[in-house]
Amino acid sequence: MAARHHYQAELDGLRALAVSGVVLCHLDFPWLPGGFVGVDIFFVLSGYLITRLLTGELAETGRLGFRTFYLRRLRRLYPALLTTIAATWVVSFFLLSPHQMRDFASSAFAAVFSLANVQFYLESGYWAALANTKPLLHTWSLSVEEQFYLIWPLLLFVLHRLLPRPGVVIAIALISAASLAVSLHWLRTDDAAAFYMLPSRTFELGLGALLVWLPALRHRWLLNAATVTGVVAMLVPMLIYSSATPFPGLAALLPCVGAMLFIIGSRSEAAAPFRLAPIAWLGRISYSLYLVHWPIIVLWIAYFYQPLEGYVPWLLLALSVLAAAAQYYWIEQLFRRPRPARNWPMVTATLLIALTIGGISGAVAVTGGLAWRVPADRQARPADDRAGCYAFNPQMDRSLFTCQNYRKRDKDLFVWGDSHGRHLATGLSRAYPDYNIYTLHYPGCPPQSGYGGFVNVYQTEAVMAGCVERNRKALEFFTSGGPHNIILTSYKADKPERIATVSEQLLEVLEAAGNRVVFLGDFMRPGWNLVDCATVPDYVISDEWRAARCVGQPRVARAELQYNDRLSELVPEFLSVNDIQCPGGICQFFEDGHILFQDAQHLNGRGSTLMVSRLKPLLPF
Repeated sequence: MAARHHYQAELDGLRALAVSGVVLCHLDFPWLPGGFVGVDIFFVLSGYLITRLLTGELAETGRLGFRTFYLRRLRRLYPALLTTIAATWVVSFFLLSPHQMRDFASSAFAAVFSLANVQFYLESGYWAALANTKPLLHTWSLSVEEQFYLIWPLLLFVLHRLLPRPGVVIAIALISAASLAVSLHWLRTDDAAAFYMLPSRTFELGLGALLVWLPALRHRWLLNAATVTGVVAMLVPMLIYSSATPFPGLAALLPCVGAMLFIIGSRSEAAAPFRLAPIAWLGRISYSLYLVHWPIIVLWIAYFYQPLEGYVPWLLLALSVLAAAAQYYWIEQLFRRPRPARNWPMVTATLLIALTIGGISGAVAVTGGLAWRVPADRQARPADDRAGCYAFNPQMDRSLFTCQNYRKRDKDLFVWGDSHGRHLATGLSRAYPDYNIYTLHYPGCPPQSGYGGFVNVYQTEAVMAGCVERNRKALEFFTSGGPHNIILTSYKADKPERIATVSEQLLEVLEAAGNRVVFLGDFMRPGWNLVDCATVPDYVISDEWRAARCVGQPRVARAELQYNDRLSELVPEFLSVNDIQCPGGICQFFEDGHILFQDAQHLNGRGSTLMVSRLKPLLPF
């Protein structure tokens, strides 16, 4: 039998702190932007508790009951997970577009088989859907833990057999150090892998595991100091970190070390608030609360298409706690400690349900997301984008000029930008039939990156280096021949003051080489994917509600109008598109009922054609 440990209410209190940080962060409370580090606190605690359990069994019996361990994990994790997925499945059926339903089904399949982190890693990147359209995005962390549980018992068993106790500790410390090194490397080369994949998260679980072998503190003041310092170390990153913080890497060490210190001093008087009954209760339902809160948020948005403002976050918080409590008492507790005679029937039923959900989800993922749910008059009709780039000039470098509409004309028009320049290609091709249209398109790469000390930090170092190299080649091309007709444009990459300074330098160099250059403003984004908003079933979303909710986000439009206005003040050559898209400050995202955007930020063929037709009288070409 494994060594038994007395219940520690303060560790449930630690769970309460961790889950509160995650949930409040996801509800967009502005005073807790770094609450996502609650996941890292969970990792440390899981590493500690699982390693304590396994090493206790090894010390007592010299062996590990692998079957018992995995059955315990199955009973602990899967019933609540499957219940959450099934409930989310039902609601998603009525609310999500076929595209969203396909992605959801794919993530449900991955979550059932503990591969959600791999799934979301593969889906990451510039063109990835917004996080608030993925009801099971949060299951990535559960998959990381489940993969850890799969490997860790065998690793500990082998280390226990091969090494003395100090050697085991050194080995785990080296594994943790190697994981941190991988995390730091991937942050520079593949930040999505650093975030989602087990090798870059193992050090967090490993830090918790190392606590098992640390000698207990004896002095009361040391225990209290460890607790207080730990709490501060966990709260500070919740308050000061944000989505812009490179993570995990070194930034993850602060909350992880804080969790370690709290666990070390957990029996102190300073930990007393974490033992209070309401806080410990919140910790006990923390697993279900973590599971249910994100689907509730995403599905609320999928119905209302409104930002989380006013009373809404508080309402969703209350709904999440109620749903978590219900799942904890009616599902978690029922399956977690069944009577022996019911053990195998429950396990068998859980596996059958998992296979059923996984099988149905896999089938839906590969067959188009149940498009038959959507009436014909709501089906999205793809905009004609073929006019934008389909004919390449054999004399032009296709790796640099990634989108070309070569029509053997005497005049050329170049668009130097990112994907927000690429989406102009269709409109320019139609507005300028007597021009060859060439687009230098690199996702997330504004033309200004690499000049005047400015480097866009949108993606990893490798991608940033590729962006700078693209811009270097572009400038070399435009200053070595010509003259050329050039449109500079991109998404709103940095503060207007910074972009203005670099843009003026770039314009001066280009114009000195005889080029005719337009510094064009960026069109205002709707903030939502209006295609997904409109292409939905009519079971619960009426035509009236569909029309009322599928509009752009006013706060997004306001911020972007102000951005363009500021650039107009700073750069005399800047050509604002505010009056073209948003006359009177009211931004247009539809024309005669037809959507002008292909996603949350890029014009489709219809939108490109309309906006460029209005823009043409202002262009010097």
